[in-house]
Amino acid sequence: MPEFKSIRQKIKIKVVSFDMDGTLVDRSFVDTFWEVEIPKLYAKKYALSFEEAQKIVKTCYDEIGDKDVRWYLPEYWFKRFNLSEDPRRILEKLKEKIKVFPDAISAIRNLYNKYTLIIVSNASKEFVEIELEKLGNYFSKVYSCTSDFGAVRKEPEVYLKICKDLGIRPEEMVHVGDHYQFDYQVPRSIGIKAFLIDRGNTLKLKVNSKIKDEILKSLEELPRKIQ
Repeated sequence: MPEFKSIRQKIKIKVVSFDMDGTLVDRSFVDTFWEVEIPKLYAKKYALSFEEAQKIVKTCYDEIGDKDVRWYLPEYWFKRFNLSEDPRRILEKLKEKIKVFPDAISAIRNLYNKYTLIIVSNASKEFVEIELEKLGNYFSKVYSCTSDFGAVRKEPEVYLKICKDLGIRPEEMVHVGDHYQFDYQVPRSIGIKAFLIDRGNTLKLKVNSKIKDEILKSLEELPRKIQ
């Protein structure tokens, strides 16, 4: 009988996916919108001090909770608080709060001509679209879990739908983000190669040597890691 030898195929990476907040840009923009601007508008609407409004708004956020898709949607909160302003206008006003990580720009430019680059974010599209203006036209697709899939987390189904939309297998995609479960464990569970960005060693993860190789201190490490 003929002897068959096992041949391990090398998987060609076609797509590199990035989380947005905490990965490509810091959280100043989104935090200012939720924690400062909405309470300010609430205080003005109901003639309260900023501190009083902030407590009320936070209590309302907590009542809904981050497992409910409404928690992520500016339009829901403006309607609930009866605020007459346009959420998009408020976000536009806060553009100067968007801070792009320097290592993000370097990595994106390095990867742009070699792979299809996409964004996969929990944030609603209103946030992501404005943040993209600071990043340039490097990304072929932008996916919002909340806006596009009605999901509050990057669950396996979200990643699988994205792969199907892109016409690729999970093994042909790399994802990088700053959330251990949803940017690292979940994509890995379905065969996506994942890296975790931890610039300041803030995650304090107890990891084995294999996982340590998949934790980035800078996105500038990513092109070499993919190769």
